Amino acid sequence: MRMLHSLEGMNKIRPVRSKARTWSALGLGLGIFVVWWAGPWTIRWFLALVAGGACWEIYLRLRWPANQGIWNSGAIVAGIMGLGVVGLTPWGTPWGIQLQLIPETNLSWLWIAGSLAFVPGWWYLQSQLMRQGPRLLWREFALGCAVMFYVAFPLIMFRDLVTEKIPALGGIKGNEVFIASFGLLWILDSGALLIGKRWGHRPLHSKISPSKTLEGSLGGWLLCIFAGWLLYPLIFGIKASEGWGWFSILVGPAGIAGDLMQSALKRKAGIKDSGSWIPGHGGWLDRFDSLLAFAALLGLWQGLGL
Repeated sequence: MRMLHSLEGMNKIRPVRSKARTWSALGLGLGIFVVWWAGPWTIRWFLALVAGGACWEIYLRLRWPANQGIWNSGAIVAGIMGLGVVGLTPWGTPWGIQLQLIPETNLSWLWIAGSLAFVPGWWYLQSQLMRQGPRLLWREFALGCAVMFYVAFPLIMFRDLVTEKIPALGGIKGNEVFIASFGLLWILDSGALLIGKRWGHRPLHSKISPSKTLEGSLGGWLLCIFAGWLLYPLIFGIKASEGWGWFSILVGPAGIAGDLMQSALKRKAGIKDSGSWIPGHGGWLDRFDSLLAFAALLGLWQGLGL
């Protein structure tokens, strides 16, 4: 009888959570549309807000011990650093180096290095963030660098692509790259969720993220490829073979990997959500983890001149 009541309680909670998730997703979609419509300055500070929120959550929710508070955990400093690095560095190419000072062709290695730093940054966080022991200065510095590699560097590169109107993936620029990027991520995420609910049976990774299914992930990936090859050429007037088509094939694995990487951090910290800012979704990292991997992939694509 007790188990029956427990199951009934879970069934009542799930529809409420699902409804909150749906309304939050609609609100986020509308908010991103407004950010895109408002232009470069709004996009810049939106991405800075994402960076600040993600850095805040890493220090407040994911590091050991989890009950240190905002000051002792370093969450306030980390949040301000993420916000400032993405929001206040000068206009121009990555890391604030101005196009007028150094030719753009000489900066490709910075894009490549910044993109490749994403994975080592996550790996160091995953291996050291929950490590118990004295808070040594060198270790705090290394953790701070890892957070910048994992969160800030990809968003800086993405920020410059969508605010400096650098041609990307078949010639579209600026705001169009911003909305096209979020469109692919939305299609990937929504497709995986809906297809997974209807046909999903096998977990994508039973230890890290048992609620995500292999069928849902494959379905979202196929919808993403469909958008890159057929939908985007119609919307943006581009040739799929010159960029977005090929790029969309990689977006699925990158977005799914970004989700699993963040889930691994949460699993190690013993928490379900990185925060509670977004009803039904959790925190900033829960909602924008795929964006970090997407931005790193896009920066690498640009750096290699593909």
